[in-house]
Amino acid sequence: MRICVFDSGIGGLPFVQAVNREFPFLEIDYVADDAGFPYGTKSPEMIRDILFERFRRIRARIDPEVLILSCMTAVQIGLKELQAAHRTLHIIGAIPPIAEAANESQTHRIALLATSRTTEDSFLDYLIARDAPDCEVIRIPAQDLIEYAEQRLPFASKLSAQTMVAPYINYALKEGTDRIVLASSQFILLEDSITNQLNELQAFNVKCLDPRGKVICSLQKLIPDKEHSEGQFVKPRFYLTGDQGANPSLIAWSERFNCSKPQLL
Repeated sequence: MRICVFDSGIGGLPFVQAVNREFPFLEIDYVADDAGFPYGTKSPEMIRDILFERFRRIRARIDPEVLILSCMTAVQIGLKELQAAHRTLHIIGAIPPIAEAANESQTHRIALLATSRTTEDSFLDYLIARDAPDCEVIRIPAQDLIEYAEQRLPFASKLSAQTMVAPYINYALKEGTDRIVLASSQFILLEDSITNQLNELQAFNVKCLDPRGKVICSLQKLIPDKEHSEGQFVKPRFYLTGDQGANPSLIAWSERFNCSKPQLL
């Protein structure tokens, strides 16, 4: 079975890693939409047009059986329409684990780190109303962390990364939250820095949540049992949608997550 993970940038790499750990013998292709990045500052109409064009290219070039849409802005705006348009393709969306955060929270106050676009989208209103009706959800737009993770994080020191996340985590704690939902895939790359900041502030009761677990659960339902023991490990292939080739940060990220050198889709 051939799996494709699609993201607006490098945020889907932790999902590739999670799939690799659970299913080490699956073929995995990773597509980073460097030509369309960032999604968080674009209009819903523009993002929708980009997604439909990219999916056509992916099916023509890679033809996966399962596609994991790890970009949460893309999930909010285009998941339902993409599933309707590509009925023969299993599309799994990375949906922010708001329900899990609500069930675990003792303070009934949840922080949600997201892109500028995600915090304003009506789909998020729906998820909060459905999954956390008894909780106060503090939406924290953190668009600058997206660009930081994409371009600077692979070469940054631990102190630099922790300094970047500190204002957002401090604000979440000031608001009395005890669960932080990482509602953008790039924030998962900053999870260690967030944890370090929480530990430094002795906020040991605060926990970060992201969609990887639910994505893996959805994928498990699609993988036949025989797949677990067949085949040999194949390094995930890394594709870019632009025509400029890989910059140093993309190469660094591909090496960190044991993917092939980025090539053009």
